[in-house]
Amino acid sequence: MIEVDTGRFRNSGDQPHERLPRRLGDSRSNAPLTFDEGRPHLGAALVLPGEPDQVAVMRRRIRSRTNGRSPETDAVVLLASELFTNSLRHSRSGGPGGEVTVAVFKLPGRYQVRVTDQGPRESEEGDSFPHLRTLDPLSEGGFGLRLVANEASRWGTIHEDGRTTVWFELDRVPPTLDS
Repeated sequence: MIEVDTGRFRNSGDQPHERLPRRLGDSRSNAPLTFDEGRPHLGAALVLPGEPDQVAVMRRRIRSRTNGRSPETDAVVLLASELFTNSLRHSRSGGPGGEVTVAVFKLPGRYQVRVTDQGPRESEEGDSFPHLRTLDPLSEGGFGLRLVANEASRWGTIHEDGRTTVWFELDRVPPTLDS
């Protein structure tokens, strides 16, 4: 099934067409970081234009993948939004023609989310890989990755082929009999 954000289709006259998200066919992006051969996984990857308004598209996609009603859904959406925004702010993905790949997996007992950007901007090569900053309460930034580190069950970074992936997992709470 292909998900379409119908609000993106408008009779725009002479206005340029907006770039739409697209599914990713790369099998590495459509498999979780840790894969149990004997257990199925449910997941999908989506490539989004590196534009701030695409965070809403990403949130809807994650809600659809996490059933939208689970206790963990809000946390998964919040953490993924932080990583998506960081990709736009700190990588080439936020520049003209940039893209961000978001992959969401429902694994046994947990959700896994990966946000992959197009790597550091040339002007920031030295200190641009995702890392926790020293906590400065007077700073306007530097809290997003700290939020991921505090709220996620596990998280990490991968640097490969000039791209940067920040991933996290959030353990799912088993349903109770009285709910």
